[in-house]
Amino acid sequence: MTQAVGNGIRPGILGEMQALAMPDAKDYYRNYLHNFQVDSPLAVSFVNRVFAEPGGVQSPDIRPFLEQALKAAVNLSPLDPDILRLGCDTGVAPGADMVVKIIEATHAKPEVLNEMRALPFKQCHEDLRRACIAVLSKHPMAVRYADLLLNLDLFVGSRPCPELARFNCPKALRGLWNKRLFDHHATLGDDAGAWPLWEALKTHVNDPFFLARAAEMHRRAGRTDEAVALYERASALDPLQRPFALRAEALRRPFTPDPGLMDRKKVCIALYSFNKATILGETLESLAATRIGPARILVLLNGCTDDSAAVVAKARGLFPDNPFEIIELPVNIGAPAARNWLLAQSAVRESDYVAFLDDDIYLQPDWLSHMLTVAEGDPAIGNVGCKIVFPGEFPLLQYLYRHVSFCTDDAIRVSLPTPYMQYDIGLYDVIRETRVVMGCQHLLRVASLRDAPWFDIRYSPSQIDDTDHDLQLCLAGWKVMYCGTVTCVHRQNSGTSLRSQLGYAAQGSIMGNDVKFHYKWLERIDEVRRLDSISLGG
Repeated sequence: MTQAVGNGIRPGILGEMQALAMPDAKDYYRNYLHNFQVDSPLAVSFVNRVFAEPGGVQSPDIRPFLEQALKAAVNLSPLDPDILRLGCDTGVAPGADMVVKIIEATHAKPEVLNEMRALPFKQCHEDLRRACIAVLSKHPMAVRYADLLLNLDLFVGSRPCPELARFNCPKALRGLWNKRLFDHHATLGDDAGAWPLWEALKTHVNDPFFLARAAEMHRRAGRTDEAVALYERASALDPLQRPFALRAEALRRPFTPDPGLMDRKKVCIALYSFNKATILGETLESLAATRIGPARILVLLNGCTDDSAAVVAKARGLFPDNPFEIIELPVNIGAPAARNWLLAQSAVRESDYVAFLDDDIYLQPDWLSHMLTVAEGDPAIGNVGCKIVFPGEFPLLQYLYRHVSFCTDDAIRVSLPTPYMQYDIGLYDVIRETRVVMGCQHLLRVASLRDAPWFDIRYSPSQIDDTDHDLQLCLAGWKVMYCGTVTCVHRQNSGTSLRSQLGYAAQGSIMGNDVKFHYKWLERIDEVRRLDSISLGG
């Protein structure tokens, strides 16, 4: 769900934390740690919030979270002198002052770096890359430029670029630079690059992020016992980060789907699409390559004027053993209404479950058996979602799960769907209860529709309706589950999560939906406030 700037609250995590009283800001951060492996921007934002609060540093309730955030920032940004100085000053990074001295002694063109750090990676990526390479060609020991260049590589999901070979790392920092390189390879899931570095580092590096990345590397190599042990060490070093313990438990007790459920349960698979004939055809081809048993298939063409009808008619032949119905609407009625039209079909109402799929995804072959097994684990489960990633050699996480993170009279917002710039290496291959999952691939229990019968058409043409529906389920007593053993590749060709790609009119529509969302739930604010993550327990 995108967020509006209104009511005087600055957008983003720091703005939200600044708008909360310190105890609530601490709970905001605590909820994040319950969901995700922390990232450097979030850790730094929390540190800044605490230091801005009179007496915040000395508070015994705040201090453990402040120390965790400081240590996390140092471990995640080991060559950032500003963060290292803060670590030195607060006592969480003893000895970092020597690293700072070396970084500053080898620094070049500080005015250029200051200008570069103010520029956004997304829009200025190539300009920033060229500037880093130009400085390194003349100043090969410039640590900060090498570090920035590696960050730029991570941003686009690539291995360290050949130009980093120009970097002549100061001798005293070579161990730290090798760890930095390991972290880069292991964060991507690039085992070929990570293993040689691991052998040199494994006996003397002991930070939880390093250990968690190494755990997944060992897991991919079939060394499950070593992976569990590494996660246990990571969790012991940072017990506030819940994902480490959850992943260790998932590795100890692997989830086993029941494929027989596809025959025992009636399932209807529903898609809707507007003028994306080629992509829709590819999605249906992907669906046809998966195991769905005798499930019925409904495809709603939402006022399409392209070749979608012909593409879907041809795709019908891919499903010789499945009832396949095509619904053609003369106009585009928007996403929420299209979902409701599908929900009103007898094929859905007569089923046990309805699976909604977006028209621009690639599916995992055994997705349905996994999601059905999770749903059948508890009759109170109303919705099951999965892990959503972007395409690519090293898939970037796009959407995992969310909770209500900010709930005041001024705004009601849900949390970020993923941590910043984390790739799908396996950390989130777990099954856990949550509050909101993504609507591009999810499985609804039809019985739950008694309490949440419709997607709210006030959010037309798109956005927030699936988030809103999950909250309807939660407030009616149903559970929403995340099934991380299923991965959906979402191309998001029509997605509107990146406002920079949209015109002003589209941005205005999204901001309007944020306002509608706030005022819709304001009357039930006390109930909504309880839909955080911590209240779900482990």
